[in-house]
This record gives sequence, structure tokens and C-alpha cells, in this order.
Amino acid sequence: MSLPSTAELTRARLARRYVAILLIAAGLLACLLNVLRVDQGFLHGVRLVVTIGFLLLGPGWSAAGFLRRAPAAHVWLLALGVGVAVTLLVGQIMVSAGVWRPDAALYLLTALSVPFLLRHAVVAQ
Repeated sequence: MSLPSTAELTRARLARRYVAILLIAAGLLACLLNVLRVDQGFLHGVRLVVTIGFLLLGPGWSAAGFLRRAPAAHVWLLALGVGVAVTLLVGQIMVSAGVWRPDAALYLLTALSVPFLLRHAVVAQ
């Protein structure tokens, strides 16, 4: 098995950095559209896609960014798996507690994920 070249590592780091930046923007945009209560028209569709995209990948990318020299497929699978798991657990906790506040859950997950995503945007591994 050969080691990846320096150019391949640099491209992988750059790709991880761009994904982290994109997810930061998606999380903040999802929160902004939620605060503005966008619920009609084209922006409602944008809100739905951005929110679901962030919730599926944001929390997971925060964790997957700590993997060193892992293949891209492993990073993406871990990010998606952790994102789905965290979103389902938060939803289950809200249902079990009888407190259905998806807006608060979005704000909480964004507040917990963005600092790690910022770290990964600055120090991509």
C-alpha cells in the first residue's frame, strides 16, 4: 500500500476546508431563515433544503474533521452517520420530554457544531 502524495493530501485538506465553510454558511443561513419565519415561496424551499442539509452533515462533519488521513468515503460516511444519529436522538429526546421545539434544536445543534466547523476550516487535517 502506497502513501498518498503531498498534492493529494493538500487537495483533501482544501476540500475538507471548503465543506466546513459551506456547512457553517448553511447552518447560519438555516438559523436566519428560521428567525425570519420564511414559510412561503421559493425561500421556503431553500430553507427546507439548507436546514436538512445542515442537520444531516453539520454535526457529523464536526466529528469527522478530526480524522487524520482517512479516505474521503470514510469521512463522508462518518459525517452522514453522526449527523443522522444526532438529529434522531435530539428528536427522540424532544418527543420523550414532551417538548417539541425544532427551532431550539436547530439553534442548539448549530451553536455546538459551528465552533468545531470553524476549527476544521482553519486547521484542515
